[in-house]
Amino acid sequence: MKLAKTFFATILLFTSLSFAEDFPGGNANVPSDNTNLEDEFEKGFSKDKGMSEADHRSVEADRLKIGGYLQAEWMAYQLEKTAVKDFITSPMTMELYLDAQLKNDVRAFFKGRLVHDSSVDETVPSPLTGLAQRQNTSYLDEMKISFHSRRKIFWTIGRQKIKWGASKFWNPTDFLNLQKRDFLRQEDLRSGISMVKAHIPWRDANFYILGVNEAASESSQNGLAARMELPIKTSEWSLSTFSRKGQMTRLGSDVSFALKDFDVYLEGAQTDQGTDKSASGGFSYEFKYSDDDTAAVGLEQFWQQNGTDDRTSYLGLLTSGKFVPFYIGKSYTSVSLFMMKPGTWNQSNILLVAIMNNSDRSQYYRATWVYAGMSDLQWTVAIGGRVGDYDTEMKLFNQAYDGWLQMRVTF
Repeated sequence: MKLAKTFFATILLFTSLSFAEDFPGGNANVPSDNTNLEDEFEKGFSKDKGMSEADHRSVEADRLKIGGYLQAEWMAYQLEKTAVKDFITSPMTMELYLDAQLKNDVRAFFKGRLVHDSSVDETVPSPLTGLAQRQNTSYLDEMKISFHSRRKIFWTIGRQKIKWGASKFWNPTDFLNLQKRDFLRQEDLRSGISMVKAHIPWRDANFYILGVNEAASESSQNGLAARMELPIKTSEWSLSTFSRKGQMTRLGSDVSFALKDFDVYLEGAQTDQGTDKSASGGFSYEFKYSDDDTAAVGLEQFWQQNGTDDRTSYLGLLTSGKFVPFYIGKSYTSVSLFMMKPGTWNQSNILLVAIMNNSDRSQYYRATWVYAGMSDLQWTVAIGGRVGDYDTEMKLFNQAYDGWLQMRVTF
């Protein structure tokens, strides 16, 4: 490197003797600012020393990334044996995020959503749930600051998303989230939780300690959670716990591992009093059905001690706001088939899902097609059907079929 610098300095010296007035250092033999040619060489060719003030401002501005998506949806529900034959919604969603990645790995992040549904009449309750409807709804998904302590502890403070558990659909160990995930949608639409999270990596393991201050106006109302993730050969084991004043402590564990060509996962949770037990588990298997195409099939089951097998209790759960589809029964089974870019459909993905409430034997079937062949515009089309008696979960409110069309522009 010194030889190269000497060579270039010699060339610059020769040039300066002939055109001294054009060189930024002035007279090469007697520099006016007590610099030498090698210093000038460093200034012109180093990473940022030769940058103008305008260039510096441009680089600083690039630290903030802005993006999101605008989405239009149309959802239709066909009803049977009722005065209302169908129910239609047409929400528009705007999601926006601001991501500032600053010096020393400091990061500030914000993400929020605004949903407007012009089809909603706020004076009329929903024919599907009987609950009040709103035309405009806003959500604060995330608002957090991240930094680290000498790369030993990684901190995240503020409203942040979190999901625990190894299962694909039902996650008993995801007890920090009070709201259940709608796993029929591609993205997790649940808002984040306000907390202070410390992530402590140690060799191949990860430890998390969380102070949860969601809905806590007094210090005694803050919750404390912890999680350990430990990889062992081809498996990963996790232990989780969450404790809060006035609530029983939650304990959970999950494991995922490879069994030949199968990916197997199990998880379970309960309180420290041995109550409110729940468990889920299943497997996925990826196979090749042609020279260029693969598909994945999955099977998963879910059981919860506090689930109901009494059909007559559904209406009471609905009116009290505790009715959550696919989470009220005592046990469920799901079967799925995922096909990525099948055949000549190289811009498409297809997902087939079947879910059964094992208690009342009602079933829900859905086929989803995602098309991404129009640059930043993505289309999603889904058709669902319900089977069972009219007092079962899947046929509640006499639902028969539903359709879903979504178009999303990402920016």
